[in-house]
Order: sequence, then C-alpha cells, then structure tokens
Amino acid sequence: MQVGVIGPIEPDSFAENIGDSLTRMGHGVVLLGAARAQYRNHLLTRGAILTRQAIPYLEERAQRRIVRQALETNCETVINVDGHLMPDAVTRLKRNGVRLAFWFPDSVANLGRQLMLLAPYDAVFFKEPQLANRLRAMLDMPVYYLPEACNPRWHRPVARPATDGCLVLAGQMYPSRVRLLERLILEGIPLRLYGPKFPRWTGETQARTIHTGKYLARENKAKTFRSAVGVLNTLHPSELNGVNVRLFEAAGSGAAVLTEFRPALPDLFNIGEEVLAYRDFDELVSNAKRLFAEDGLAARLGDAAARRAHRDHTYELRLDSILEQTTRT
Repeated sequence: MQVGVIGPIEPDSFAENIGDSLTRMGHGVVLLGAARAQYRNHLLTRGAILTRQAIPYLEERAQRRIVRQALETNCETVINVDGHLMPDAVTRLKRNGVRLAFWFPDSVANLGRQLMLLAPYDAVFFKEPQLANRLRAMLDMPVYYLPEACNPRWHRPVARPATDGCLVLAGQMYPSRVRLLERLILEGIPLRLYGPKFPRWTGETQARTIHTGKYLARENKAKTFRSAVGVLNTLHPSELNGVNVRLFEAAGSGAAVLTEFRPALPDLFNIGEEVLAYRDFDELVSNAKRLFAEDGLAARLGDAAARRAHRDHTYELRLDSILEQTTRT
C-alpha cells in the first residue's frame, strides 16, 4: 500500500517514526511534511500563521501542495498527525478516493481549533481515552483511543543500565514541571535535563543549571535513557487519563521509568515490575531514592519494560490498527 504521512519530519519525530515503521512493514511511504510551512525567521513564521488564521482561504490554498503531492504519488491512504491541516485538504483527498486517518499526538491542551472534528476522516485516533470516549458518544464520529508507541529500531537497550548516576528527564519545560524539578533538587535527587531550552518567561530557576541544552533523538536517546539510573516521566496537567510518548520511548530503550500515574497506565505496563509510578510528591521521592539505593533494580525494571514495549507497544502494532480501521468499508 502507498501511504502518505502528514506531519513535521525531524529526527525521532512522531511523523518520522510512523514513516520508518510503515516502510519496515512493507508499505510505500511518502513523507508529505508539515501542514504549515516553517521559516527560519521565527517572527516571519508567526506572522504567516496569524495571517492564515485570520484568512482561512490562504491556509487552505497553501496546503494544496500536500494534496497535489499525495495524488501525484498515488497515495491510497494518508495518515495525518498535524492538527493544523485544514478540513478542505482532507475533503479534496477524499474526493479523489484517498482514505484518511488522523492520529493526535498531543494532550487536550493542544487541540487548538479542533480542525480534525470538521474534516471527513475515515478514522480519528486520540491517545486520551476520556476524550475519545466522549467525542464518540456525543458526535457519532469514528473516534478511537490509541496510545502512542516506541520504535524498536531506535528505542532499544543499547547501553549498560544505570551507569550514569542521575535521573534523566527529556522534554519541554513548562511551569508545573519546573516547580516539580525545583522540589526534587531541594530533596537532593540527582537530575539531568534534556530537550528544548527553558523559555525566558519561566524566570530564574535552579533547574536551569542542570539543563544540558541537548536534544535527544534515536539511538542517542536510547543510550542516555538506558544508562541513567532512571527516566523521570512527568506529565502535563492536561494529560487526563492517558500517557505520553516518552513513557513508551524510555521503556523501549530499557530504562527504569519513574512515571506519573494515570488511569490508563496499568493497562499498558505492570506497575512495580515494568515501571514505577507515583501519585504524589512523597511517592515520587520514595521511588526515586529506591532506584538509587537498590542494586539491580534499574536493570530489572528496564529489561522488563523493554520486553513489554517491544511486544505490545510498537508503532507497527499501532499502525496495523490504524490501517485496518481506516480502510474498513
């Protein structure tokens, strides 16, 4: 099957992992890129976004390049992971016999204009079960719950476990996460941070001093996660019942994952045997100290997590579900 993928293509991005996995599944893959063009100049990009939001026709017209490329490359199915794709583009593809799925990789805080609910997708997938259930019940739409995944090609154990004496956290730095990190620093928990730099508006914080300024991707991410004493996975407050992609990436990499609890977690991993979870700060500190104190714990958790992730939570398994649901007549 010839499958198009719409979404930003960066190392280890959601769209790149989907495209890589589809290729290994034997499909032809066309990476159609992001719905919105990005310019090197941040202000220029922001100005273009504001203009197109004010005049929707401009955004629809700009996105016709995606429609043309999908049709010219004979895409039978298109999987979109970009919430900025206009309903007009989806409609044009549908008119030409293309089957379309939308898989939303973010929390409910990033639903934005909810464009996916106005477009004629054959199937829509959210990683948040509460959102999927509510929309399906209220809107009579083909909406489904589908967690994110790991890519065993990159997210796999590639280092000795727990050789780096710290907890690692990778991701955006937003206020609730920063405040939590400050509390952990005061508790004396060794931490190392990766990912985008702190926004200026977060102000002065001791957490800045432990940020490496490095972005992790692919094998380098897996190596860093595996060699850490543990991977700290804090969740955005808008993650209601579901979990994030970092959980699956870290587990697939063979890391000892210390993750914030959500109701969906027990169905995904065995708490205490494959991952550690916390519901409040005291439980977080207790589990963190346990990782540092108990010899062999990080390796046992990481090995078990990798086995589970590679068995039950790969992109290939998720994509099988997406393609089956999307192409169902």
